[in-house]
Amino acid sequence: MEQQNTDLKVITFESATLFEKLVKGNQLKNLKGVKSKQYPTYCFNATENVMSIVSDFMVRHNMKCDRTVDDNTWEAFDKNILGAETKPNVIVTRNLRVVKRAVSEGYVYMLMRTCVDRHKKKTFVFYANERIAEIKAEEDLESQKRYEQKIKENAHTINLDENKKKSDIQMSKLIKKAMEEKK
Repeated sequence: MEQQNTDLKVITFESATLFEKLVKGNQLKNLKGVKSKQYPTYCFNATENVMSIVSDFMVRHNMKCDRTVDDNTWEAFDKNILGAETKPNVIVTRNLRVVKRAVSEGYVYMLMRTCVDRHKKKTFVFYANERIAEIKAEEDLESQKRYEQKIKENAHTINLDENKKKSDIQMSKLIKKAMEEKK
């Protein structure tokens, strides 16, 4: 482990392969952040599950969790990002499905950093890439469909609630009328 702060129980490392294993192990919720100076540094909460995955990884890689354990991952990064003449464009998303798909398709090294937006939501900043843009468009469309479906379902329950209120009012009127007739 490169750095481990025992007070905050956080673990930081530079291995994109380890980051990919943590994402595949459903530990993205424990991600504290990603920072980039030249290369990205990943920071996770040191939970039991995270530490289990990290320990297994380090045992298999001679107690290393830096960029040296990543096979040819950083060659494209060095050529396209560090060697670029102009500042690379970025893609920003809050959609965790985009992050998971990009990582699973091998674009883990393209994650530049994380930050918190004005709504206090974690956002992920990727270096721009055609495939990542396609993934983002597909997942955002799917997310929009799920949102619209949820709205339709809620609208149906709202209508049911209104119908129930109307029938309750009618029932109350009938009960009052029956009570008055008994008198």
